[in-house]
Amino acid sequence: MRLSRRSFFVMLLSLLAPAALGHPGAHRHPHVRRWGGRWLRGRRWRIRRRPAWRVIRGRRLLVVPLAVASGWELEIDDQVLLVDDVYDDYIVVHGPDGGSRKIPVVKEDTKQNLEEFEGSEVLEEAK
Repeated sequence: MRLSRRSFFVMLLSLLAPAALGHPGAHRHPHVRRWGGRWLRGRRWRIRRRPAWRVIRGRRLLVVPLAVASGWELEIDDQVLLVDDVYDDYIVVHGPDGGSRKIPVVKEDTKQNLEEFEGSEVLEEAK
């Protein structure tokens, strides 16, 4: 069997290719600290909003922004409540006394509830 020069080099390169592809690459310094969520601890402020009450079809509902999320603070009736869970028609809030309660809501952006106030400071945990 006669091999051409081209076939010989193709076979030679195919034998070297797995070793080249298996190389881990450039040296990475594991002792150098990288910027990542695992190592950083930071301080951030919670989002605090002042929603309003509205009576719709005989029910008293709280008007909250469309983007309401867990971890927000809502100042309701001169009390700061922390939002635990958000559902379509109600939210579950956690009060300063430790109890939680459901509040029926309407999600709507108004001028009053879009105004953002400085909330409490939270230390983010390392992941």
